[in-house]
Amino acid sequence: MESLRLYQIPWSHYCDKVRWALDLKEIPYEQINYNIFGGTKGLERAPKSLRKLMPIIEDPNNKNGDPFQCDSTPILLYLDVQYPRSSISLFPSSPCELRQQIIDTCLRLDSELGLYARRITYVEILSEKPGAMSILFGEKFSWAYNPDDIRSRFISSFIACFMIARYRLHRIREEQLKEKTEKILLDVGDHLRTNDYLVGDRFSAADLTFCSLIKPLERVPCFIDDPRFRIVFEYHERIRRNYDPKYPNIDNFVEKMADQHRAQKKQNEKRFTTRLWAVVHRINFVQRFFIWFMAMVVSTVYPPVTDDEEMPEFQRSSSQDNRKQEALNDQRLMNNKSIWSMIKFIFKYQCHLFFTIPNQAAYLNRKS
Repeated sequence: MESLRLYQIPWSHYCDKVRWALDLKEIPYEQINYNIFGGTKGLERAPKSLRKLMPIIEDPNNKNGDPFQCDSTPILLYLDVQYPRSSISLFPSSPCELRQQIIDTCLRLDSELGLYARRITYVEILSEKPGAMSILFGEKFSWAYNPDDIRSRFISSFIACFMIARYRLHRIREEQLKEKTEKILLDVGDHLRTNDYLVGDRFSAADLTFCSLIKPLERVPCFIDDPRFRIVFEYHERIRRNYDPKYPNIDNFVEKMADQHRAQKKQNEKRFTTRLWAVVHRINFVQRFFIWFMAMVVSTVYPPVTDDEEMPEFQRSSSQDNRKQEALNDQRLMNNKSIWSMIKFIFKYQCHLFFTIPNQAAYLNRKS
């Protein structure tokens, strides 16, 4: 058996989902990080019709069909069919109703929880350590892995503009993503009070999918510190410990960096100068009024209707049969055809970065 190739974004929870499945099924593979500049080695062999939607796998053992597969749940289905003799099956072959229920659960989680967790986590990163966005350039520049490098800080402010537009990070409060995520976690928590697994009475792709997609929320205080969700995160820990061969070494660079930043911040909070600055910040009504006023201006100048300029990048198939096997995706294309349109784009989302994203982070950290 030749090794499969997993094209990935290292910190993506959807890519972690496929990585976990490959490890669990003991299928040999190599990881290839996606290069946002293009020219990712190996993807030049992919058919032009393939959606560049990470993760992507290339299976050189598939001699009679398309060796390329994209999107996490379709990849899991492919692996289950193509490698039925693996040590574990993620989708039981019978009864058919249970198999379809697991598939539907995976697609629903991909379309809801996965998208919500991604947008919420990016807002948390932009509010805490925006320099981390430079990691997107890590395949080309080594300094991009240091968020405190002056070049990382500079380039990250521009990357943040594209991230905000691509994932509509300035709209999570208006779309009530925190409340929607809480409802999913509460429903799963209620289910876990009387069940050990998400669907059926054994581990399946549904458990793997949920635990992969919830992992970024471990770094979001409003979820991990909320006692209502303790049962959910304990379930995540149990499933990882019992079924993830790489546990506990599953934290990626961005997560480790976030942990280091928070540890350093907690240590700095003990210093007298830090406490004094915090007091000054609280009583600095001029600064607070200015930020509030500018946030109001930005929301007025750039109302939600202007966000429709960015069109969805991945349209769903019009076929009813194919639609059942596809998850929703919220990534947007930026259509800047001239220098002037690019300047307006950068200015708009720089305003959102400085005045809207802090309000979105405050919305996340507000106690329910």
